[in-house]
Amino acid sequence: MREAFRCLVRRVAVTYGSPGASGVGRERFTLRRTSATKRHRQRPLVTSLGAGGLASLLAALSCSSSESSSSDTEGAHTVSPESGQGFVVGASDLPGTTPGAPDTGGCLGETRQAEAIELDMFVMLDLSGSMLDRLPAAPSTTKWDAVRGSLESFVRAPETAGIGIGLQYFPQANSGVPFACNSNADCGSGGPCTSSLCVSRGQRPDPDGGGTLDFLRTSDASGTLCASDADCGASGGSCRTLLGACVFPAGASSANPNAHFANVSDTPATSIAPALCEAQADCEGVPGSRCETVGLCSLAPVQCTPSVGCRPGTGDCSPFPYTCADYASCDIARYSAPAIAISDAESQTDAVIASLRAQQPVGATPTGPALAGALEHARVWAEDHPGRQVVTVLATDGFPTVCEPLELPDLAALASTAAEAPRPVRTFVIGVFGDADLGADGQARLDTLARAGGSERAIVVNTAGDVARDVLDALNGIRSTAVSCDFQLDPAVELDFERVNLQVTDADGATTPVASVGDRAACATEDGWYYVRDAAGVPLQLSVCPATCERLERERARADLQIGCVTRIR
Repeated sequence: MREAFRCLVRRVAVTYGSPGASGVGRERFTLRRTSATKRHRQRPLVTSLGAGGLASLLAALSCSSSESSSSDTEGAHTVSPESGQGFVVGASDLPGTTPGAPDTGGCLGETRQAEAIELDMFVMLDLSGSMLDRLPAAPSTTKWDAVRGSLESFVRAPETAGIGIGLQYFPQANSGVPFACNSNADCGSGGPCTSSLCVSRGQRPDPDGGGTLDFLRTSDASGTLCASDADCGASGGSCRTLLGACVFPAGASSANPNAHFANVSDTPATSIAPALCEAQADCEGVPGSRCETVGLCSLAPVQCTPSVGCRPGTGDCSPFPYTCADYASCDIARYSAPAIAISDAESQTDAVIASLRAQQPVGATPTGPALAGALEHARVWAEDHPGRQVVTVLATDGFPTVCEPLELPDLAALASTAAEAPRPVRTFVIGVFGDADLGADGQARLDTLARAGGSERAIVVNTAGDVARDVLDALNGIRSTAVSCDFQLDPAVELDFERVNLQVTDADGATTPVASVGDRAACATEDGWYYVRDAAGVPLQLSVCPATCERLERERARADLQIGCVTRIR
């Protein structure tokens, strides 16, 4: 005669290790049974719960009513406080259940050993020219120096062992197009050169006295690049290659005795517009000035000439970095092909470091195709490696400047599609910004992208701080978060997917049931969990919603699986 069994709930308790030989955040998992009267054969339980370390694979508890008797229901609501881990939850602790009511479909579980979930990270790293900007707190160090050092430390860390790392950079160059130029001829099909502008003649009263100034300036405020006069039709100007500006040497102007650029702005009190020149003849209409080649201060984005030197602390006057406009490739395929393929081999550390040290920042910021390529590469990798969790990391020091899409909502749509795919790929965003570059809404704009990619918020590193330390902290945080919110299901163990529940226990021991929401799209901004399924609808892994993931990480909370009771659905 078949006997009825109460639904016995097993709790998996997690203890997080401290830094040491075992690594940061290594979990210890113990399974507590409610019955003390019968001992069963044990098998390893593979599970992955909590935040702060390498997560683990999740498997099921197999069931056998023939091995049990009604005595197994004793103690179903007891507390076992050994080592602070022994709190046992019964079926009555979940909403919608009746205390003491039997569950004839319940089961007695067996223990399976915990294993670490495997993580792969594909890093898309900004290599634009602005990465060479000097850091305010360390003028001898560039943003690139700091970010490169952080990545080197990250891949060397023992805690990163076993994690697959892949790498690509942006921008990628269009084939045959040089970066630097002085004229359109230098660029070939990749022109125009940024030294070639649509210009027109202008006039305004001479501020130093009688007469009228006559000069060349850009035809519009944006400074339209051109390859010929035909490109300037809308502005009504002509196309000229202009490498210089009209400058008043020291003592040449009564209004300003110091060497300075001739300002021909219509509102000189509030804005600056230089008088441009190709030769001295272009400055004849600005009496007392002379045509000098314009350069750029080496430690700050400040223009200079032989007469108008760089202010103290801004470096030396170097040649201006004119570039070919179509240097940066907008081809997604160029970014989906990795510079360093994803691997967790021991030799990967040396390969990543060698690649980083071979790079030289240059060019603009084609974030759109770079992100699209990174997500495409991660998608293919995830489909080919179903036993691994794959994430992308977009690390940048600026907003998009070239190549569509240029707007953050459009980038967010790319990230959202990847995060909601059958094999989800989350996007993490690291921004390295000064306050002026970030702007008042910069954090919110980057958060939109990160949230769409399933990582809740962007990590913005301020260039006024310790950039190397903060970027390394960001990478470590991504490693921890990425592996603590996605749990692998063991295909070798039969599991009733309709009898799994999850709850969160905070630092004070208070527990909160977390309901299943069906899929990621149903998460919204609330707590929840869902199965990630294959094309046939079979669950492959269990993931928690972004709000729950953030809570686990922020509060160092613990997530507990309850296996054997009917799934609670929101």
